[in-house]
Amino acid sequence: MENLPNKIYLNLGDLSEEEFNDTDFNDLSEITWSEDDVQGRNVEYVLKDALIEKAADWLRTHSEADYFELIKSYNYCGAGNLNKKKMVEDFEKHMRD
Repeated sequence: MENLPNKIYLNLGDLSEEEFNDTDFNDLSEITWSEDDVQGRNVEYVLKDALIEKAADWLRTHSEADYFELIKSYNYCGAGNLNKKKMVEDFEKHMRD
């Protein structure tokens, strides 16, 4: 399909914070969407391929030290491979599976 937006927002209307937290999405009807974050309560959706590419670009343009700092900040254990190209390939494969 052509021209898929990388990101859209589901427009849920003027739900208060309490209403939003207490509402089951399956109980809603007539939900609209927009490529822009419009007034009211919105839920952002990102196209998986766009997210993968953005994350892979980050990996390509940052150092291994940046990568490991990011991993540490998420308390992720298991980052032992210092081959940056392999990290990008592994990440892309993992995200597409």
